[in-house]
Amino acid sequence: MIGNNSARLTGSTRNLLALLASSVAFSAGCSNMSSTAPVTNSLATAATLSGKVHGGNQPVIGATVTLWFAGQGAPAILAATTTTDGTGSFSFAKDTAGGHDGTTPSWSCPTNVGSPLVYVLSQGGNTQNNGVATQNNSAAAFIALYGDCTSISGANFVYMSEVTTVATMAAVQQFFNPADHSLKADGTGQQRLIMLNLPNTVSILADAATGLANASKSISAAGGGSIAPGVSLTATPEAAKINTLANIISSCVNGADATDPACGTLFSAAAPPIPNTTNLNGGNFPTATDTLQAVFYILTNPTNSNTTNLSNLFGLQPAVGAPYVPSLAAAPTDWTIGVSYASTGACTTGSFIASPTDINVDALDNVWFGNAETGGNLSAISAAGAPLYCVNFDAGASATGGTIDSNIVGPNNYSPNVWFAGPSSMYRYNPNTKATLAFPVGVTPLAITADGAGNVYFTAASGGTGSLYQLPGAASASAAVAPIQISNLVGTNPVRLMADNTSATPQTTPGNIWVSSGSSFISQVSPTATTGAGVLNGFLTTTFSAPLGSSYGISLDHASDVFISSDIGAIIQLARSGPTTWAPAGGSWPFTAATAGINGPTGIAVDGRANTWIPNSLSPSLSEISFFGPNPLSPATGFQKSSSYLNASNALAVDQAGNVWVAGTGNNFVTEIVGGAVPIYEPYAVGIAVGRFQAIP
Repeated sequence: MIGNNSARLTGSTRNLLALLASSVAFSAGCSNMSSTAPVTNSLATAATLSGKVHGGNQPVIGATVTLWFAGQGAPAILAATTTTDGTGSFSFAKDTAGGHDGTTPSWSCPTNVGSPLVYVLSQGGNTQNNGVATQNNSAAAFIALYGDCTSISGANFVYMSEVTTVATMAAVQQFFNPADHSLKADGTGQQRLIMLNLPNTVSILADAATGLANASKSISAAGGGSIAPGVSLTATPEAAKINTLANIISSCVNGADATDPACGTLFSAAAPPIPNTTNLNGGNFPTATDTLQAVFYILTNPTNSNTTNLSNLFGLQPAVGAPYVPSLAAAPTDWTIGVSYASTGACTTGSFIASPTDINVDALDNVWFGNAETGGNLSAISAAGAPLYCVNFDAGASATGGTIDSNIVGPNNYSPNVWFAGPSSMYRYNPNTKATLAFPVGVTPLAITADGAGNVYFTAASGGTGSLYQLPGAASASAAVAPIQISNLVGTNPVRLMADNTSATPQTTPGNIWVSSGSSFISQVSPTATTGAGVLNGFLTTTFSAPLGSSYGISLDHASDVFISSDIGAIIQLARSGPTTWAPAGGSWPFTAATAGINGPTGIAVDGRANTWIPNSLSPSLSEISFFGPNPLSPATGFQKSSSYLNASNALAVDQAGNVWVAGTGNNFVTEIVGGAVPIYEPYAVGIAVGRFQAIP
C-alpha cells in the first residue's frame, strides 16, 4: 500500500538523493586534525570505498571497520570487514561477484532486497598513535554513512571523526539500535526513501571529506520541483554544540582503553532515554559501554535526566586545547541540535521564506509552508534541504492555514494535493501535475484540515461567530466545489482543527473534526442522521470543556486521543474512552507549564509515540511532554535556542525521520530540530486513509 504511494512519487526521488551544494567548515583547534583531512585519498580506486578514522588528536590505528547494509524490515546485514592502517585509513573493494560473507574487505550490493543504505562502523583500535600494537580502546566507536548501495563508488570517502559521528547519530538516531549498533527501517518503500535521504541531513551538519562541522551550507534550488533557479537556502546548524559533543566523546576516545576515567564519566552521565521516547520501545536501556552508545543516549535524552549529568558531560570538554572549535563556552540547557534555513534570491513573485505559517509534511518528507507576507507564496523545502517549490496563488494576498489531502488516483495510489488559503479563496496545488485550482469560499479561512475520504475543511470567523465549512470531495474534484457550513458553534477564534480516525479504513465517509475555539472549550463536529439542537447540514457539534485557559493548538494521537494547548500554558488531553466517547484524562493531566518550559503555546503536534511537542511563542524554545505520566522531557526553560533559530514560534510538524520543523510568523527562516522526535507517518490525511494514522512509519 505504502510502496504503491512511493512508486507514484519516484519522479521526485532525485530530490531526496541529490548532492547538496558547497559548505563552509569550522576549523579544528588541533593542527593534526586539520592537516590529516585529505584532498584526495590514496587508497581510493574506481572499485573501492574508503575512509579514515581520526579520534580527536590522533588517527585510530588497528580499528575494526565493518561495512553494513541497513535493515529494511529485517536486520542489518554485514557486508565487509577490514582494519585501519598506520594512518587510520581503510578501504573496501566493491565488485559484482556476490557470495561474500562479510568477513573480508570485498563486497557486492545485495540482489534480494531493494538497494539499501550503506553505512560503516569503526570500533576499537589504538587511539594514541604510540606504536603499541596491543593497545586497544574498545570504547572508541564511530559511524558514517555512504549512501544508496547502487549509487556509491570509489568517489565516496568518509572522514570518521567525533564530529561526523555526532552529526551522523543526530540524523540516524531514530533508526539506530544501541544494542548492536545497527540501522533499520520498516520494509515499506516510503520509509526506505526516508532512510536513503539521511546522508543529505548529515552533510548539512558536517563535511564528510574533512571530518569538521559546517558553519553553514548554501543549498541551491532542487530540480523536479517548481521554483526560480536563483533561489537558494543557507542552512546554519548549531556547529558549536556539535563541536562540544565531539569534544566530550573525544575525551574517552583519546584514552588508552575503556577504563580511562573520562570514559567512566561519559558512560555514567549519558543517561539512557526513558521508554516510549525513541523509535525503540524495548524497555530500559543499559549503561553505555562505548562512545557510539553514549552519543545516542545524549541525543535521545537531551537533558541527560538531570543537570548534574549534563554538567558532568560538559566538564569533559577541555577548557584549553579542545580538538574541535568553536565550541560552547557554557553548558547548554539541552543537547538538541537545530538547523536554521534562510533563503536568498527571489521566487517569480515574492520571497521563498517570509513570515512562514502552518507547516505540513508530504510522503517524501518535503516540508510545505505558506508565507504570510503580502503576495506570500506556498513554499517547500525538500527532504535534502533544498528549495523545491515556490508557488504564488494571489499576488495581493498572503498564504495562511494549510494541509495536505488524501487525493486518490487509483487503487492504493495517492497523489496528495497541498492546500493553502487566501483572503476569500482556498487553493489546491498538486506537486506532481503542478496544477493549481482556486475554490472561492466567500469568507476568510483561518485553519484547514483534510480527512481520509477526500474532503477538505476550513474554519472562518465573522461578526463574533466562528464556523466550520466542508469542501466535499475537494481532493479529487475536477472543478471548484461550493463550501458547506457544517457548524456555527466552534467559538470566536477557531484557529486549529484536525480530523480523527474513528471510521473504517480506508475511510470513505467523513469522520469527526476537532476544532479549538479560542475560548474555554473545544468542539467535535461529527456527521449525523439526526436533527435538532447543534445539528447543521448533517453534522452535530458537541463541545468539551477545556479547563485552564482558552484552547488554541490541537493534535491527535494514533488512538484519537485529543491534545489541546491553552493560552496560559497548559496542555489538556481528552482521552478516547470508547468508539464514540471522549472524556478529560485523569492523572497528571492537564499538564501545566512550570516543569517543561511551556510559554505561550500555540501550535501543538504529537510524534509517533504520542509525545507532545509545543512551539513557544513567548520564548525562543520548544517544549516536549511524554505521553506516559505525563512527564516533562524538555527542561524548565524548554529546549532553548537563540532567536535566530526560534522566535515567536507558532507552527510545528514532525516528519518521518523524526525531525521537528518549526515556523514563526514574522520570521524569515524555518528551523529543523534534527532527529529529536519519534518519526510519524506523513501526510496526515493519507495516514487516515491507509490505516497508518499518526503511527510510526
